[in-house]
Amino acid sequence: MNYLYLPWIIGVLGFICILGFLTVDAEDQPVVKPITVTIKSLSYSPKKLEIHAGDSVVWTNGSRTAHTSTSDDDGKTFDTGDVQPGKSSAPIKFEKAGEFKYHCKVHGKSMSGTIVVKEVEK
Repeated sequence: MNYLYLPWIIGVLGFICILGFLTVDAEDQPVVKPITVTIKSLSYSPKKLEIHAGDSVVWTNGSRTAHTSTSDDDGKTFDTGDVQPGKSSAPIKFEKAGEFKYHCKVHGKSMSGTIVVKEVEK
């Protein structure tokens, strides 16, 4: 065997091993599904939802008319836009702890809810 190629072979094998450790298969990643709030005729269920920072929420419209879920700060924190009957909003990810009150822009603050976001326990 020609030992001239040995360092090159060891280098290539080492690179392949390192690459194998650095490559993460998408199937190994935990799939975190958003938490669902159901929109009923003139209410949200649950009306008050407790989640952890980093969680996402979707609103699913189970009523016969369009609704929104809009934060009480004029939608600065979040606004789902119109959620049509039988459809769901895009996920809204909550990064910071706090209490986020929201309402339906179509029906006013008489149709309201609260998302309570807690810090992730370490």
